Amino acid sequence: MKLPTKLAALIARWQGKALAYETTEDVVQLLDDQAHQLLMERTQAHLAGAATLSGPLAFQPGLVDLRGEVCDGALYLEALATVAMSMGESTLADELTEACELAHELTARLAAATHATVPAPVVPVT
Repeated sequence: MKLPTKLAALIARWQGKALAYETTEDVVQLLDDQAHQLLMERTQAHLAGAATLSGPLAFQPGLVDLRGEVCDGALYLEALATVAMSMGESTLADELTEACELAHELTARLAAATHATVPAPVVPVT
């Protein structure tokens, strides 16, 4: 992203808006930069937090929170897909619908992981 574009993006963020990119190259760079920034800023924090977990039950609060965030994201994607379809943007709507389906699948997988934190009942040996 060129300096004037960075400045425009900063001004847009201050105004509560986001700058939209008009070339695939800019979008690729934006997504690559986002992934790299998250990797650099969050990996150590997540590893440190995970290292403090003392057992399966300790996973539960974080998994429940994450599932809620992913579920909310799935609902947002569904709304975006609906609007894209109403605008006649079928390619965009199809991509958003697929992302929504994957988010719902992730929501279900996180629920399964949360259930796996519950200790199995002790079966008495007779």
